[in-house]
Amino acid sequence: MAAPPPSTSTITESPYTHSAQSQTQPQSQPQPHPHPPNPRTLRIGTRSSALALAQCTLFTTLLPPTTHGGPLTTIIPTTTSLGDTDKSTDLHTLASGGKALWTEDLEQELLQGRVDVLVHSMKDVPTQIAREFRVVAVGGREEARDAVVMSATRTKEGMRTLRGLPDGAVVGTSSVRRAAMIRRMYPHLRIQDVRGNVGTRLDKLDNPEMGFDALVLAGAGVQRIGLGGRVSSWLGKEEGVLHAVGQGALGVEWRAGDEWVEGLIGGLGKGREAKRVRWECVAERGVLRALEGGCSVPVGVACSWQDSSPDAPPSLTPLPAPSPTPNPSHPSASGLLNLHGMVVSLDGQECIQGSQRHYVSSDAEAEECAMKLYRELVEKGAEKILKEITLNRGMIRGLGGA
Repeated sequence: MAAPPPSTSTITESPYTHSAQSQTQPQSQPQPHPHPPNPRTLRIGTRSSALALAQCTLFTTLLPPTTHGGPLTTIIPTTTSLGDTDKSTDLHTLASGGKALWTEDLEQELLQGRVDVLVHSMKDVPTQIAREFRVVAVGGREEARDAVVMSATRTKEGMRTLRGLPDGAVVGTSSVRRAAMIRRMYPHLRIQDVRGNVGTRLDKLDNPEMGFDALVLAGAGVQRIGLGGRVSSWLGKEEGVLHAVGQGALGVEWRAGDEWVEGLIGGLGKGREAKRVRWECVAERGVLRALEGGCSVPVGVACSWQDSSPDAPPSLTPLPAPSPTPNPSHPSASGLLNLHGMVVSLDGQECIQGSQRHYVSSDAEAEECAMKLYRELVEKGAEKILKEITLNRGMIRGLGGA
């Protein structure tokens, strides 16, 4: 269903209106369409932070060209999201009200036809999407791990890792997952809530009066706004800290039935890397959805791939029948997906981990991998931890408000 045309003032007043592809041509080149019809402008809704705008720009570079060189795009930022306007309440408490912190108000803009697509950090997109919408990960996946950023004082002292910080050092994060996993692995540290966009949090780190020794942030977010040089070290599986579901991936959401938008989005997922990122996110989101968790619960994941042929060891998930040998210049995206998961109690004292390998060549097979890991985590006691978190939401404030 085609969306209502955008208001003239919205597009002309936006400083982000541009074409995804240059339309400047040499004068000597023939013009097959001297009077082409006015192309439809793709209106992109997003939050107003520097990171959100950078992600929108990244999205426009992925768009395929159209007949007339477009598509033309305009970015329409908003600050109406609950997660943006309330900067004092901890995220765990905000999320307990049942609202999607970063997407709910944006989805209203989409539903009412004011924008055509929404661009998100995939980690912020709820695993349960209303039937009016479609969402998918697009493009490549940047650094999925969490990044440690040290204060200027600790940097001068030569400290780069959380393990090297002294007892009682203050680490800032707004993530329940990060806080729980840091408490588990680095019990000598003190966790303190820090809210705001990436730039705001770094400003707080740089202000000695705020008392932070380090921050832990999504590595992709720091890199996308050009501040990757501030990363002191990384937290991953080896450090006992698994990243958030979808972290590092770019998510796009649109109205179900908008064939024009679906055609544009469909052209973004044909490459090997893009397909694998999509399947990773399908699997990760499937685990979280089955656990009935959200961005406010301490569930971490990690993915890796192992290329495989149909004669893989019989101990693994049975593979499909052999298919024609792929063109070496266009290798198949399918392979063995290694999916790891972790559920940690808020105080870091309990931890359930699991790992599954599954041959994946479709969304359905990625979901199968997710269900295998979900069942393993439940059998080991993950639901007990998540139930206690739900019943003891006040506990989070007693643990630093993170």
